[in-house]
Amino acid sequence: MFRLLYVSGDTELAKRTLRLYIEVVTKTRAAGVDGDSDTDRHWVETLVEGARMFCRLALSRLGSGGVEEAKEAGDFLEKAKTRLDLADKEVVARVSLAEGIWNTVTAIIGGCLHSYWISSCLIP
Repeated sequence: MFRLLYVSGDTELAKRTLRLYIEVVTKTRAAGVDGDSDTDRHWVETLVEGARMFCRLALSRLGSGGVEEAKEAGDFLEKAKTRLDLADKEVVARVSLAEGIWNTVTAIIGGCLHSYWISSCLIP
């Protein structure tokens, strides 16, 4: 659902929908209701797609709030790795690719913030 909202242009609702999904599935797992929770593979794939969406959003907002989206994308990847089946090479590769994208985005954002900080300090 969050992918459709993102593609349709409602990024705020897409972000809220993804966060709600994560919260519901996490609480369902914590309650021990295995039959009603999502499969591990679907959970990991959803978090990977969510992390990539948040990375795209972070890059689109370099000057303003992109840092928070990049941090949240990193959190999604950490949660995905907790239920990652290392025998499923395809999903492991998707997580690795998403981590590479996230590392690149955080480097770009960090460089932009560093450049902004230097220019704001040098220009009175």
